[in-house]
Amino acid sequence: MAWLPYHHDWKLAFQTELGLRVHWFGRYAGYPEWSVPRARLAADMVSFFFVEKSSCWSIVNGKKWNLQTGDLLIVCGGDEFIYGHDPAKPHVSLSASIAFQKGSAANALLHRHFKRCYHWKNPKEFTVEFEKVLTALTSKSSFRDLTIGGAILQWLGYILSQTRPPLSRSLADRSVVDKVLAAESWAAARLSRTITLPEWARSVGLNPTYFGRIFKRETGMSPMEWVIQRRLQMATQQLSNTQKSIAEIAEACGFESQFYFSRLFRRHFDQSPLQFRKAIPG
Repeated sequence: MAWLPYHHDWKLAFQTELGLRVHWFGRYAGYPEWSVPRARLAADMVSFFFVEKSSCWSIVNGKKWNLQTGDLLIVCGGDEFIYGHDPAKPHVSLSASIAFQKGSAANALLHRHFKRCYHWKNPKEFTVEFEKVLTALTSKSSFRDLTIGGAILQWLGYILSQTRPPLSRSLADRSVVDKVLAAESWAAARLSRTITLPEWARSVGLNPTYFGRIFKRETGMSPMEWVIQRRLQMATQQLSNTQKSIAEIAEACGFESQFYFSRLFRRHFDQSPLQFRKAIPG
């Protein structure tokens, strides 16, 4: 067979590394007893809170915001917040908490300087775009991950095109938060390997005790709880998208044994890995 050259002269059309993590995405409230007690957003997340109907209020880092229909409040990692409303006039909100990894940035959204609050002149337009994601979340397709991921990225594109947040210059003030984000990126790239707390702490130049303390403060989880959660999420992807055996998935996701993996999986998802796989639509 004659030697053939590769088509190295073809221009690259598109290439990127994108990662998406969503802690919630949905429509909330509409009932009198609704409130969100004082809390702190995990270091690597950005939260979007849109008032769809009526009004409510929020206190973010000590400052009160009175929110009306069409207002979008943005809370970033490390911010403290409280939400409430008039029980006699319950509001409805659309809310999402997202980390959008792009290249080496654990959450590219944190590298943008968002204003605290924006107002939509046409709230229905926001609702339409948001509901596209809600529809995708109900997908039963074998390609559900792509359907949901694509819908959320499209929604993020819509938000960014409307708000146009410039690149931030204030990240240098977030040294502790940045260390936690760097630590998450370091561990996320090594989930299939053994991760020890001392080694993990050294990766960001901290001693294990202090590292464990600030990590839990910023994420709400101990370092090892975070690793287990990420490994289990990786396992669901492999159960959904590969034909690997349970033992192979356990090993690929960094679990010391199939038995330990299955026990943690059942505790977290209320079903065994095999039951999870069988429930996936063909």
